[in-house]
This record gives sequence, C-alpha cells and structure tokens, in this order.
Amino acid sequence: MNSWLLASVILLILAVVILIVCIIAVIMPIKKTMSILHAHSEGIQKQMNGIQTQTTLLAATAEKMKYDIEYKIETVQGVIQSLKNTGDVLNEISDSSQALTSKVMQKAVDDPVRQAQVEQWTNTAMGYLKRNG
Repeated sequence: MNSWLLASVILLILAVVILIVCIIAVIMPIKKTMSILHAHSEGIQKQMNGIQTQTTLLAATAEKMKYDIEYKIETVQGVIQSLKNTGDVLNEISDSSQALTSKVMQKAVDDPVRQAQVEQWTNTAMGYLKRNG
C-alpha cells in the first residue's frame, strides 16, 4: 500500500472521529438546554391549566351574579309597581268610603229614628273609650 493513501485514510478516520467528538460535544449542551426548556414548558402548561380553571369558575360566578341581579331587579320592579297601584286603590277606597258615609249621613239626617240610633251608638262608643282610657 501506498504511504500517502494510508496517511490519507488515517487522516480521514481521525477527522471522522474528531467530527463525531465535536458533534457529541455540541449535542450534549443542546440536549440539556432542551430538557430545561421542556421542563419550563410543562410548568407553564400547568400554570395555564390553573388559570383556565380559575377563569372558568370566575365566568360561571359572574353569570350567576348576572342572573341574580336580573331576578332582583324584576322583583323590585314588581314591588314598586305594586306600591304605585296601592295609591290608586287607596284613592278608590277613600272615594268609596266617602260616598257611603255621605249616603249614611244623608239617611240619618232625613230619618229621626236613625238619628237616635247614631246618637245611641256614639254615646256607647264614647262611654267605652272613657272606661278604657
């Protein structure tokens, strides 16, 4: 064999071995870095899952509060409407009472027997009030 050929083969083998050593020297730190990045990404994913869970719970709570507020608004509006109607009803009762009182008073004024009954009931009521007062 030719010495130049043998030297070339030995240099080629030596170059391949050096290349492999260099590749391994470069890959090892990259592998460690990739492992660290993978661990960080898993940690971030866990945090994101927690945030997503809390966001879902918060959205559900906000939705419940929204429906609760709407229900309370409707209830309060019903009460307010009832109070508005109460004034009208009281006015009708007052008008009705005045009309009936006027009729009774007119009948009592026109009828002496009724006048005597009104006087008797008035005296009875006054006597009762004086005893308990």
